[in-house]
Amino acid sequence: MSAATLSAPEQGTAFAVDAPACVRCAGCATVAPGHFSVRAGPARVVRAPATSGEQRACEAAAAICPTQAITAAQPVALTGVAEARPGELYPLVMDVAEGVRWKVSELPWASFDAAKATAGLVAVVREMAWSEQTTFTATRRFLETFADDTPFSQDFSQWVSVWFYEETRHPLVLLRWLAQAGDVPPADFMATGREAAPFMKSLTGTLVTNIISEMVAAEAYLGMVGGAPEPLITRVVERLAADEARHAASFFTYARRAIEVSAEPDRERLDALKVLHFWFNISKNVSHPVNVAMKRLVTLLPAVGAPPFVPPNDRIARVVGLLTGLPIERPADVPVQLVEYTRRLQAAS
Repeated sequence: MSAATLSAPEQGTAFAVDAPACVRCAGCATVAPGHFSVRAGPARVVRAPATSGEQRACEAAAAICPTQAITAAQPVALTGVAEARPGELYPLVMDVAEGVRWKVSELPWASFDAAKATAGLVAVVREMAWSEQTTFTATRRFLETFADDTPFSQDFSQWVSVWFYEETRHPLVLLRWLAQAGDVPPADFMATGREAAPFMKSLTGTLVTNIISEMVAAEAYLGMVGGAPEPLITRVVERLAADEARHAASFFTYARRAIEVSAEPDRERLDALKVLHFWFNISKNVSHPVNVAMKRLVTLLPAVGAPPFVPPNDRIARVVGLLTGLPIERPADVPVQLVEYTRRLQAAS
């Protein structure tokens, strides 16, 4: 149930976690701290939402969850007692990430099964490793884009260091798997993989683009698991999928804060809507590295027994709807909301 369908401000929903389905990505604890925890074992519910804002945060946590392990449990009354927001986001997202971060050395490298490392699987892993290289270029652009000395940019720039560290491990482990499979990428593999498209001018638009791309990447990695490929790569991509989902949650958290602190929050919401509309309707022209990689992977994944890739567009639409506070549940809702919101802003100006 979305915030748009609440029958009254005082009505909300309690949530539950399906522990066996949880991959401990900690996206829920990032988006809705105080409501979910991953301190020990699978995620668990700490308390139900008390305000409409907390309700939206919990719904966003459920939508971002890559395995859909968070579900609505029962109606609850919203008391209106607001949860205090921390002044800085970086300490929160860093602490959550450290609580679930995996170690490269702890991956079951000895479980590699050469007989199951087929040519098709090698091609898929090579493509994923190549697309993951853009982290280097993206980090530099993040630091350049958020280079001003506002508290928000300073806070976000600190978190980028966490994102950069965790993301750079992805090509490392994928390349290590390729080496065990006897596949050595060409000398220019690193350099060409680092090429990335420039960022857009809108800061909120940039953050929303990365919410979407991280959710798509998490879904793609989980799709490989669904194909039951070689045992080592299965364990590797499970962890990569969890990272991507947590990163989507972190970008959501910063996008939410960007809207809150903006002098023109309605303009920020409009930028978020534009990004969503562009991604859904003109995706073949979107030059984001994840989108480019998925165009290639869609023809490669069937070779590893994975089901046809279907991007989580309904969940993506719901997440951006919750971010903006607009009644968006599915891609078909986006054009209508974009037209109405644009008209509303023009009338108010």
